[in-house]
Amino acid sequence: MNWQTAYKKTERLFSEQRRVSTVCYKYQDEGFSYLSEMGDDDIEAEDKLEWVAYKQSYFSSILNPKTPFLKEGTKLVTKNFSDTEKRKNTHLKDYSSDLTLNVPKSDDATVEFDWFFGPNDYEELKSYGEGYDDVLNFGWGLFRWINVYAVQPLFNGLLGTGLGIGLAIFLLTLILKLFLMPVQWKMYVSSAKMKILKPEIEELNKKFPDKADAMKKQTEMMSLYKESGASPLAGCLPMLIQMPILLAVFRFFPSAFELRQRNFLWAEDLSSYDSILELGMSIPFYGDHVSLFTLLMAGTTLVYTFVNSGQMSTPQQPGMPNMKIIMYLFPIMMIFFFNNYSSGLSYYYFISTLFSIVIALAIKKFFVDEDKLKGKMAARKVTVNSKGKKSKSKFQERLEQMQKAQQDKMKKR
Repeated sequence: MNWQTAYKKTERLFSEQRRVSTVCYKYQDEGFSYLSEMGDDDIEAEDKLEWVAYKQSYFSSILNPKTPFLKEGTKLVTKNFSDTEKRKNTHLKDYSSDLTLNVPKSDDATVEFDWFFGPNDYEELKSYGEGYDDVLNFGWGLFRWINVYAVQPLFNGLLGTGLGIGLAIFLLTLILKLFLMPVQWKMYVSSAKMKILKPEIEELNKKFPDKADAMKKQTEMMSLYKESGASPLAGCLPMLIQMPILLAVFRFFPSAFELRQRNFLWAEDLSSYDSILELGMSIPFYGDHVSLFTLLMAGTTLVYTFVNSGQMSTPQQPGMPNMKIIMYLFPIMMIFFFNNYSSGLSYYYFISTLFSIVIALAIKKFFVDEDKLKGKMAARKVTVNSKGKKSKSKFQERLEQMQKAQQDKMKKR
């Protein structure tokens, strides 16, 4: 059986619709897979195929035979149009499949199929029990689990109450931020401790300016961290906890069928960009329009960076770029990156960052008193020093051993 088609443009942003369109398929033993979304691709089947799906951004056509397609002779192909082809500006891609039917060789053989033509709606696709929902690009591994088992049910639950799409995204963002508030509090406390230690760390840098004393400086710093109860890595774990949710949502909103052709405020379609100004020309890496939600998202990110800048301890190392400059450049980079993305995604990040600013200011004003924290660190330092140096960590012992070995090596030279 030969199946061919070339989908026409149906979405506002043609380039984005083309970018996520491809052929998906499910092996009988190895499970779900798909051809490349970015360029031309093809495969010769390595196992029997349970179904084949021609997928675009928000709709799919799925062919499911009663008996799986045989692997011998079965081939799937996606091909982009060249610049000289007329369909380059009207159609997405060329899809074609050569599918070997699993039927006896006789004159009266019968072939039965199930066909699905419809939206890439998670609940709809999941209801068939055939794994059709895998065509939704919710990310891989942990990111997909977060979307499937947390973000998607929560979002659908909010929409099921009759709320408008804009308010549903607002409440989804609020719930996720409240869930992550303890993580943000932990990060703030860690940053405050490092800020308090910054003068002492700078003194150690002045005390040991030579590379030959790097091990000794590191040992002194480890002692300082242990005595004060601070750690430069304490803020990393909370960041690692919230990053999967941040990245999962990045995949969720551009794939959510619920956003398609749903308007909110000035955005005509939350699945596409929100344009408040047509430029009349295309700017490289930016586009031919101005997206307001993207500007608001970048603006709040810049404010959040400024609010947190007082808490950041980012000592400048020789030969290393200034991290504060990079952090202030990041919001500007976001303007170019998100201008053509889903306005629903930009709206989510705008509200999320706005909540982060409010939470950070609330933590600073009501929950963390830096003077009291400084007093506790000083008291801990006195307590640790009063116990003597008998309780060294294994890491400190290894550092001292490495330092001694380095000094012996220098003496021999």
